Amino acid sequence: MHLKQILKKNRGPFIKKWFQATIDTYPEQTAKILGKDSNRFDNPVGAVTRETIEGVFSLITEDFSQETLEKALDPVIRIRAVQAFSASDAVSFVFTLKKIGENILDDSLIGEFDKIVDKIALAAFNKFMKCKEEIFLLKATESKRRIHRAFERAGLVAELSEDDLVSSKKS
Repeated sequence: MHLKQILKKNRGPFIKKWFQATIDTYPEQTAKILGKDSNRFDNPVGAVTRETIEGVFSLITEDFSQETLEKALDPVIRIRAVQAFSASDAVSFVFTLKKIGENILDDSLIGEFDKIVDKIALAAFNKFMKCKEEIFLLKATESKRRIHRAFERAGLVAELSEDDLVSSKKS
């Protein structure tokens, strides 16, 4: 049987184990809360994590690109990017798929499955770095605004009039 067919056939066990492995990357008390309820209002992080895992798993049973993987991983990676995860910890949940695959798949399919997991991990890392870059830019922009406002309050910054701008161009 082809790998993608086996993945489709074992979708439930894969998703259940992958979700559990993902929430286990959190501290014990947090993991208990995340695993309890999949209601988006009572447990938004748990619900988003479950939905993302289901979406990514659906993608890998079809043909996919790095771009579509990044888009599918986006919700959970955004959450992990603003939490206290290092880059390696933020994407480590992807690698738990390899262990799950070893327990469910035949040995002949492990190599092919590991390549898919590596592609998912690379997409997750790319998305994580993009999120961190966005966070850095937001913080830098906010710092600039704060400094500018402080200078304005102190009278150290003057607004330039249109005439000032025109006369400075002629010089």
